[in-house]
Amino acid sequence: MPNQILAPHGHSIIALDAPITLEADANEWVEHLDFVSSKTEQNDAILIVPFDDVNEATAFAAFPKVASCYRIVAVCYHGAIDKLPELAASIAATIAAEPDPALPFNGCKLPALPVVDGSLRLTKTRIEQALNDGVAMVTVGFDNTPEIVRLISTYRKNAVTGMDDDLLLDINGALVLRYVRRDLRTAVSANPRRKNTASSRRDLRSLFLDRCQKMDDAEILEHVQATKDQLTVMQSKTDKTAVDARIPSHWVRGMHVINTTLDVY
Repeated sequence: MPNQILAPHGHSIIALDAPITLEADANEWVEHLDFVSSKTEQNDAILIVPFDDVNEATAFAAFPKVASCYRIVAVCYHGAIDKLPELAASIAATIAAEPDPALPFNGCKLPALPVVDGSLRLTKTRIEQALNDGVAMVTVGFDNTPEIVRLISTYRKNAVTGMDDDLLLDINGALVLRYVRRDLRTAVSANPRRKNTASSRRDLRSLFLDRCQKMDDAEILEHVQATKDQLTVMQSKTDKTAVDARIPSHWVRGMHVINTTLDVY
């Protein structure tokens, strides 16, 4: 259980060495991720759960709390028996090595993993179905090397409404939000001594807007100028020592689908 084996610091990436099969265990991990990633703890974490069977991975991703958590990667390399620790470690290393949180992981090679036998490889249709079910898939590429198909989170439903939602489907959503939070918190912490006055709130808003614009230039956020009027810093209505900031964050999506039409003449 997470509360027994982890200190409350969250860790950026938590890689398990075995699948989660029980819903109760899955729920404890979701609660742990929510706690360490809260606005109080501020230690955003991502959990990687490895599978070598696509049906087991699909069953895990279907647990209600898992299906509404954008911080979990249920990654499956079907047929890679006895290689689950290596699978989780490879995914964790790939995420940790990428400095751009918005750049997708499609096609990233995983050379530490074995090439599964052809009889165990899934069809593209089955892989697509698994992706639709919230499972991040690894397959053998054209160069006969294991690679990531698409690194998605298990998030498919809004936790509040219960409705289908793909807003934070790709794990890049969690990575971008973590990047933005840390960037803005770091900027604020550089000057922790502020009076809660209108002029100080204007200065804070300008700081947030400047940081967001830099992230727009870096292609991590987008539409910052178009939505800048929605960026507000107001004194809290319930606590005169606090301010409430709302920061529109249109994060840059990966190019996962290329629809091509051949016009034949």
